Amino acid sequence: MVNLHKIFCLLVMMILLAAQDGHATSLDDIYRDIIRSNNSGYLPLFVKNRHQPILLLDEEDLQEAPSPSQLKLLSPNQKVKLSSDFDHLDALAKARHYQWLKTIAAVKSNQVTPLELNEIYNRVRNQDPKAIEILAWMYTKGVGVTMDFVEAFNLYKKAATLNVTNAEQNAMRVYQAMTETQRQKVKNKL
Repeated sequence: MVNLHKIFCLLVMMILLAAQDGHATSLDDIYRDIIRSNNSGYLPLFVKNRHQPILLLDEEDLQEAPSPSQLKLLSPNQKVKLSSDFDHLDALAKARHYQWLKTIAAVKSNQVTPLELNEIYNRVRNQDPKAIEILAWMYTKGVGVTMDFVEAFNLYKKAATLNVTNAEQNAMRVYQAMTETQRQKVKNKL
């Protein structure tokens, strides 16, 4: 009888020690660990952003990006005949548009590299309303940048001043999802 009691106590201690080695401490963590193990360590956005505010983003903003097979614009390996300055400017405009479409596709697929991030920041500096809205969305969801509700709120307010559809409503949704500390930061900037 004493041996059974010792074995039972030893078994309980081993279970408790084994439970401490795991990463998960809650059901949510266990779910995330299972998803990570099924996706080679990657945590998809639908799991990562479950508790984020639902934002209104025009579908056309992210659907501007066609598939690579649909792109028939200037590719980097294509040679360009420059017969005039107009042709040169047209080729540059096509190359910029091609880069923007690639950037939107990278944001849509959550594969933003520093090149795409730089493209978005440059357009934001030039007051491009769509780029401002997309960067705000990225800050809200943590796509390509660290999630920052204060920065997202400020960008949505900036987009609202540029008459971007749904920007004011998105700013309010982000504000509602903020912690009290984050709200205080927003109030201090106003």
